[in-house]
Amino acid sequence: MYTGYKKKHVKFTFKSIIRLIIFSVIIFFIISYISGQKLNSSLSIDPTISINEKQSNFILGKTTEIGNNIYNSIPEGSRQQLENLNQTPAVNFIQEKINLIKEASQGFPQKQIKEIQKMLLKNVYENSLRNIDSQ
Repeated sequence: MYTGYKKKHVKFTFKSIIRLIIFSVIIFFIISYISGQKLNSSLSIDPTISINEKQSNFILGKTTEIGNNIYNSIPEGSRQQLENLNQTPAVNFIQEKINLIKEASQGFPQKQIKEIQKMLLKNVYENSLRNIDSQ
């Protein structure tokens, strides 16, 4: 007969207290260092807006800068193809299929609920007929 896990006796010694204190001090210094770095880097944007806006503006600026660098590094022919991508037959075909799927999925949960209700009623009906015939 299995009665459960055996309980281990955990010793809480002076060594474990020292380790816990050292670990907590290290974590505290890491967190304070990281939070200081983020605040210092985002303070250079504009002191009149909140910290969240500073961070989002900083991230938006960096992503725009990276995107522009990538776009400028693409050859001219490839740039024109990217700019005219939405006019290609393949993209038009995919867009039509996406629109078709959107139209077909309108009211999808309600349709599924009705189908499940119909199946349940049909199963109850068939089971009732079988019970009556078996009596």
